[in-house]
Amino acid sequence: MTPAGHDQHVILLQQVCAAAGLDARDAVRLAGRANAVYRLPHANAVARLRQTHNSPEWDRRMATSVKVTRWLAERDYPTVQPLDAVPQPVTVNGWTVTFWQYEPPGEDATSANATDLARLLRRLHTLQNPPIELPATDPLGSLPIDLHQHPEALTTQQRDWLLRRCADIAAAYPTAPMPPELDHGLIHGDAHTGNLIPTCGGYVVCDWDSVSHGSRAQDLIPSLYRVVRLGSPRSTWLEMCSAYGIDPDLEHHPGMQLLYRAREIRALAAYVRAASRSVAAKAELDKRMRTLMTGEDAIWHAPQGFQ
Repeated sequence: MTPAGHDQHVILLQQVCAAAGLDARDAVRLAGRANAVYRLPHANAVARLRQTHNSPEWDRRMATSVKVTRWLAERDYPTVQPLDAVPQPVTVNGWTVTFWQYEPPGEDATSANATDLARLLRRLHTLQNPPIELPATDPLGSLPIDLHQHPEALTTQQRDWLLRRCADIAAAYPTAPMPPELDHGLIHGDAHTGNLIPTCGGYVVCDWDSVSHGSRAQDLIPSLYRVVRLGSPRSTWLEMCSAYGIDPDLEHHPGMQLLYRAREIRALAAYVRAASRSVAAKAELDKRMRTLMTGEDAIWHAPQGFQ
């Protein structure tokens, strides 16, 4: 992220925290991809800032993430928990902000692996649907909005190709057959090991922005994507499937393949947003577009701060 982008987030953070009665002094930036995430040490909290462009749908999704995590916490599911002292989410100047209780890392904390993720997903997928209106899963995430908001990120040829791919997936998704072993229900929507926080009490799940109702297959796709496109060992996919309790050959199911293609292009969204301010992001975006448009089986490499 450029200094200008960081400064914009800090100014917004200070404004929102002041209005909410939270102390934003000495805020520490933890992440900056789909969300700009800051730890507020004097409030023992975490703030997540997402540019939603005044989208009512994304505001509803962020509100749902707060409601669902409260419901999950009541059922002792290991999730981050919203800060109850603050009415949320808060929308300011096209940004939506949520506040969460800070989860300190354990002394011997280690990064989560595929088995850890699979067990938490299996536990999530066995829960009943919450008494909360869940949005339908959108496998393309924020990409269509981001393409509209950042037309400068792509050439006309790239943009036309990507819009056609989005349209094809959006048209096929509603009637696409999904593996019967992975029925519809409550899903996280963006499940990968990077969204598991190691604490002294075990791993807790964060980043519920995409929580929704859809095929549970959606929650396994990020692990497959990391093997195919990001170079993770294939053993991690086999480990995930074994711990979850499904046949790894399900990756060839037509529904899984459709979700995988959606994940590939959904993963471009952060680069589309950052292309105008980051040379590295623009270069990686062009590389990914080239490999997608030519059908090349290339490993993608994420610059620092991206996946």
